[in-house]
Amino acid sequence: MNFYEIMATVLSIFSIFVYFTLFITTIQLKKELKQLKQSTRLTEEELEKINERLEKLKTSK
Repeated sequence: MNFYEIMATVLSIFSIFVYFTLFITTIQLKKELKQLKQSTRLTEEELEKINERLEKLKTSK
């Protein structure tokens, strides 16, 4: 193998490593985002309470 073949092989292996690292990071971030979405989602009951409070504030003015 000459120098250019060795460099191409090293760069290919490095790029595959970076690809897998980014892939794993992306999967972890997607899981965290899904958990965050679920934790910030309001239930119907909570939404009704908020709407009631808003109506009370509007009528008290």
